[in-house]
Amino acid sequence: MGLLDRFGSPRRRFAQLALRVARHTPGVDRAVYQPDDFAIAIHRAGSDGPAHLYLSNVFRETEDASPEERRERLERLIRLMTPMPEDDWETARPKLRPVLRPVTFGASGPAGMRPPLSRPAMPYLRELVVIDAPDAMAYVLPDRLEEWGVGVDEVFAAARANLAAIARDSLDRPWRDGPVMSLLDDGDGYFTSLLLAPGWLAEVGERMGGPVLAFVPDNNTLLLTPLPEQNADQLYAAVERVFGEAVRYLSPVAYVAGPDGRAVPYRPPAGHPHHLPARRADAVLALTEYSNQTDWLAGQYTKAGLDVHVGNLIAIEPPGGGPAETIATWTEGVSTLLPRADTVAFARIGRGVEFRVPWRAAEEQAGLIPEPLLAPARYRVESWPPEPVLAALREHELD
Repeated sequence: MGLLDRFGSPRRRFAQLALRVARHTPGVDRAVYQPDDFAIAIHRAGSDGPAHLYLSNVFRETEDASPEERRERLERLIRLMTPMPEDDWETARPKLRPVLRPVTFGASGPAGMRPPLSRPAMPYLRELVVIDAPDAMAYVLPDRLEEWGVGVDEVFAAARANLAAIARDSLDRPWRDGPVMSLLDDGDGYFTSLLLAPGWLAEVGERMGGPVLAFVPDNNTLLLTPLPEQNADQLYAAVERVFGEAVRYLSPVAYVAGPDGRAVPYRPPAGHPHHLPARRADAVLALTEYSNQTDWLAGQYTKAGLDVHVGNLIAIEPPGGGPAETIATWTEGVSTLLPRADTVAFARIGRGVEFRVPWRAAEEQAGLIPEPLLAPARYRVESWPPEPVLAALREHELD
């Protein structure tokens, strides 16, 4: 038996530490390690089901920390997952904050897990609600609503009302013209959440002297810059690097104030100098989220013994400098969960792709319907459509 076998891998030792901390935390009835998910299932007093602490992020973030710092970080996280008796609705309401997270956040746990409370925000992003605390935050789970005796809409409304005060305070600060402004969150600013405050980004533009692009490459970083006249590709490339290296990534996409003042993805038209980098950012975010979902879904179907192919989303950038394009492949005779894409390629086993059409044509002609409860969206297909539908689809064939 080697030392590694005797003492366990670093991941396993970290999981054992988390398990010990959880079992000694007040309010925890029992805690169970789930190695397949690298998670701790925490069964709390008075709760119907366990809360899950996923360890991957905190493990990476504390790799270079001392043992005491690792323990303290775990103690804070687990303490926030075990509600204190005094946390009734009246005391919790002023602590609520909305946060932006990737659409797959909290959704890839074990079967039967109740993910955090959330709702759609922007493409591939969702809005969650957290309880703010001096040293960390706790996501609001559905069972908290039952404990508080309030509805979903009331929780989101309270969180947005608290955010409105934060947004107003941020607008009262001095603003300047110039290049990129970086707002780095220390845990109390909720800067990336400001994109959820109606009208906030539009007012920032007024203070900075014109339309503003906002980037949120990770949970703690908000970048603001006047709409650049040139070198947008360099700006996007820098944001994509931060996004790709982030432990808690968010989005490489730029956001602007929409017609109603709400933040929306920046999508300049074809021919605009910003069109190519904006399209690439959209594709990178879609690929990231569908890749995460593909890995999890494929594992779930394998465990359940179901023969369903979870289709990969792929992307291409034409060598001549055209816009990035995402593609889903519909293979004849293969039961598949198709990801939503820019185009759909129709393929036969052993013969490859025969033709390709815009997504909208495939959706309309083949009557594609999204599967319930999957985010990002997927569409189940069993085989190619009947011949009359294929003929109609070929009329939309792309070069």
